Amino acid sequence: MLPKFLSPGLFLYCLGLAATAFAHDGETLFNTVNLQAQAEREIPNDQMTVTLASEHDGGDAAKVARLINQDMDWALEICKKHAFVKYQTKGYQTWPVYDEDNTISAWHAVQELEVTSSNMEGLSGMIGILQQKLQVRQMGFTPSDATRMKFENELIEEAMQAFRDRIEIVKKKMDEKNYRIINLTINTGGSQPPVFYERAMAAAPASAKAPPPAVQAGTSKLVVTINGSVQFIEAGTE
Repeated sequence: MLPKFLSPGLFLYCLGLAATAFAHDGETLFNTVNLQAQAEREIPNDQMTVTLASEHDGGDAAKVARLINQDMDWALEICKKHAFVKYQTKGYQTWPVYDEDNTISAWHAVQELEVTSSNMEGLSGMIGILQQKLQVRQMGFTPSDATRMKFENELIEEAMQAFRDRIEIVKKKMDEKNYRIINLTINTGGSQPPVFYERAMAAAPASAKAPPPAVQAGTSKLVVTINGSVQFIEAGTE
């Protein structure tokens, strides 16, 4: 019986339909065929992830850091007001800017904020607000965990049927009339990488009237592949 629950991402489920590849210790298996089947589908990207950044320059490194912190505190307060959004701050970086004499003339600092939601309309509106002080660095679209799991389970059923169909094709050319599946591996890791639009609006100046980003999520290809070994045996043999 196939599992009803499957975790997202790269997932291998080994189904042992025989207790072992050998019915008895030392037994050699004859008439064994390795088969592969797969099923694939375009599934909707129903989750959006946006990376924004606060960047500042100045001659005083401490002042630059304070400006970054103020922007992030402001942005996090906005995020807290939107329950449909998952958010996290990312790496903080600061480095010196040198002049022609190779002396430090200024300091540059940047920190990123990543926000994710399946409510794309709501997230787009929130991004429009955050652009008052932050710049959009990257915008990406992926299937949510629930969506991916739903389609993975459907594709496993399709791939299993395709695997059995291939067994029947081979069976017609074998003298033996029965078969047993020795092992089976189900790989649900085949999919396209997320669709990203890098620095989509990084060049746009921060503005209180910044429009929300245009959203077109598209689809991702999900592939389920089944590999297995099948032994063809004489009728009446178990």
